[in-house]
Amino acid sequence: MHTALKSWLGDLRVCFRREQTWEYLQIYLLGLLADLKRKSIEPIALAAKVPVRTMQEFLSFFVWDHDRL
Repeated sequence: MHTALKSWLGDLRVCFRREQTWEYLQIYLLGLLADLKRKSIEPIALAAKVPVRTMQEFLSFFVWDHDRL
């Protein structure tokens, strides 16, 4: 991961209570930056070897501090 991106992501860590939620954000953002034909949840999850439903739940139901982010 690029140093500047890693530093920027580190600043966002305080917006997430759970480590697992924080990890899913990183997976999602890296998926958006990856060389994927489609940038939707399914291809990102499959490329990261994460269950598609888990990534859908991350964006829909997981708790994070939206205002602070």
